[in-house]
Amino acid sequence: MVRRISVGQRLADDLDKKGIDALFGTTSVQHPTRVPAKKFEKATFYFDPSDLVQLEKAWLRLMEQGIRCNKSEIVSILLKMGLDEHENDPTNSTLRQHLTGKRRRS
Repeated sequence: MVRRISVGQRLADDLDKKGIDALFGTTSVQHPTRVPAKKFEKATFYFDPSDLVQLEKAWLRLMEQGIRCNKSEIVSILLKMGLDEHENDPTNSTLRQHLTGKRRRS
């Protein structure tokens, strides 16, 4: 019996092909130019309850200002900003300042 190939493996094998192109080979299909939707991956993290309250307040303020977003987008943006800062200057980053001297979990 032939083993099924997972969707992930098929996509990895055909990185240069998209959608209908993957089915019908080399025929070129013109797709309208548009910004692709940002896709998130699910992850589990633990937050301090006061941080979650701040996140909720920030989200509500943004929504009141007419900025449509969700809390995952906010966390993603803030995480990226912090990681970029740390990558650019690891010895003086806010991340390092908050973690220096912190007790490690046992």
